[in-house]
Amino acid sequence: MKQQTRENVLRLTRVGEHYMDGGLYMDGNRNYYVDCHQEVKDSGESVVYRLSPCNEPDGEPCTMVKCNIVITNPTTEREKRMKGYKFKYMLLSRMQQDCEYYNTAEHYNNSHTSTTVELIQEMKNIWNEFPSDLKPEWISMEDILEYERKFTESEKTSNNK
Repeated sequence: MKQQTRENVLRLTRVGEHYMDGGLYMDGNRNYYVDCHQEVKDSGESVVYRLSPCNEPDGEPCTMVKCNIVITNPTTEREKRMKGYKFKYMLLSRMQQDCEYYNTAEHYNNSHTSTTVELIQEMKNIWNEFPSDLKPEWISMEDILEYERKFTESEKTSNNK
């Protein structure tokens, strides 16, 4: 049985996500690698490809690495679970931006009322879909209710004019 030596082990640090939706890693020489096999990634094994150019995190997968790989900071179970909600987080963030726009737009009038009511309801629905330990830290249900309150006040003000 061959012993693992320092020479035949590639130590990688996870530094983010590659645009191909795989894990992005860096070695001690600042070369980048990507794990772009979803089916392999899901089984717990790591097969990585060196990027070309090797010093660019947005490079293209080039050469499959055929040696023992040690990930010094593997993806946590919580991070894996969060990834399943990626698009819900993105959608909720976009809806929050819409609320900010409606709150600050000088031309805002009550013609947006049905849109904002639907927007707030959908934000509540999405926020409630997250498990309690994965709720977004950047927006709370209280924040959403505050947007709702502001829209309601704005509508009342517009109707009284």
